[in-house]
Formats: sequence, C-alpha cells, structure tokens
Amino acid sequence: MKLQLIASDLDGTLLGPNATLSPLTIAALQRAHDAGVVIVAATGRSQHSALELLRPAGVVSWAICSNGATRYDLVADSVVHHHMIDAVDVEVFIDRLRTEFGEIGVAWETTEHMGWDELYDRHRNALIPRPEPQEGRIVPFPVGENLVKLLVTHPALTHDEWLDAVTPHAGGQMSVSTSGTDFVEITHAIATKGQELASLCEQLGIAASGVAAFGDQVNDLDMVQWAGRGYAMENASPKLKNAASHCAPHHGEHGVAAIIDELLDGIL
Repeated sequence: MKLQLIASDLDGTLLGPNATLSPLTIAALQRAHDAGVVIVAATGRSQHSALELLRPAGVVSWAICSNGATRYDLVADSVVHHHMIDAVDVEVFIDRLRTEFGEIGVAWETTEHMGWDELYDRHRNALIPRPEPQEGRIVPFPVGENLVKLLVTHPALTHDEWLDAVTPHAGGQMSVSTSGTDFVEITHAIATKGQELASLCEQLGIAASGVAAFGDQVNDLDMVQWAGRGYAMENASPKLKNAASHCAPHHGEHGVAAIIDELLDGIL
C-alpha cells in the first residue's frame, strides 16, 4: 500500500483525552504531510468547532465536518459545500418523534450557528455536565430553514435503544448515526463520513487502496470500511471494532500517531 491520504476522526481518535492535538500527534501528521500525504479530518463536530482545533496544527488540508454534511478546504480557507437537510423533512421527522416518544430534546446546526431547545440542554447536561461554555445557545427552532445537522435526545432510553428507535423514522432522505453520546445525529442521506471521503478522494484521484482511515464510533463506520486500511481505535465501540480491518492503539496513547509512523516507515 502506498499511503496517499490519511483520514481521521477527532474526538476519541486523533485527539487525546483532553480533546486536544498532542505534540506527538502533530509531529506525526507533519511528517506525513512533508511526505506528500494528504491529511483529512473527518468529524461530527461543526466546521466552527473543528477549525478551532485544526487551524493551529497547520497540516490538515481538508475537514469533513458534521458527519459528512460539510466539506471545508483549509488551504483555501473556504467551505466547499454543505449537504443540507430539507426543512420539510426536518419538521415531519421531528413531528413523528414527538408523536411516538413525547418529550424529546432537539438541537440543530445551520450554516451560521448551532442552537437547541431547553429539553436538549437539560438532557445533555444530565448526561455530561459541562463547566465550560459550549458552542451554541437556547434559541427558537428555525422553522422553514434547511439544516446542516439535527440532533435529538430522549430522557430515558439507552444509547442503543434511542438509535434503534430513531432510525426507522428517517426514511430515505436522512442518515442517522451517533458519535458515542446519548444524542442521535441526523444529516442528509448522502452526508456520511464515508460517502464524503470517497467523493473527495475521487476528485483528488486517490483510490481507496491509498487511504488509511481512523475512527472510534458508529459515525466512522462507512469511512473505516471504505478505506484500504480502516483502523478502529482500541477504545472504539464494539460495532466499529467488528467492522474494521485493523486496530490502532488507544487514543490516550497517541494511537493514530503510532500507526502513521509505522506506515511511513514501511513497517505496516
């Protein structure tokens, strides 16, 4: 395998437990970049959140954000495109969930900002207390707007129960996934990390065989399966570990950096 492109999830994968890029990881990415390897970040984070992390590193060329709904060119410093969920599909979907499940929390991402309702804020903070301010705020739902991404929570169902419950309501217009927390993430049907990475690689003239992809959660599944070398982190979900062709060390042990160095050294 001639390594031409590295695609990596951020949280739980490229980032350490403190949600930052370690000097060791930046050094490995720089080494790959200097060798002509294209570096792609593929994350569930919005472009605004992702770019705050990626710009200082200076070696990432492309960002696939919001689970594939947004592609950002860091070299040109511009959005390439968004795959938006149609406003009508969003409203029908939310109505279906509220009819069946009652009290659900809703958050959303537009091209400009993130927002959420009080129930989402309550559910989210009950799951993971956050002492630091988060991107977004409690605002009225943007009725009639197309969305980059939608997130929904339930106060009682487990992670797997909620994912399984939401999925049938998405139909063919939306893709349903999760990044490991108890909210479920909804994007346009063609907005997945795997589909967006495949599209980018086609435009760059890079075959799947030249790609190494890293992830830790269900929203990384099609990306890791598509790549010539798909790595599940040691800390990955069982679903991803079962689907991946390779395993990388724990993200807390700079696992992506270790594999990059071995690939560049020809050990793997």
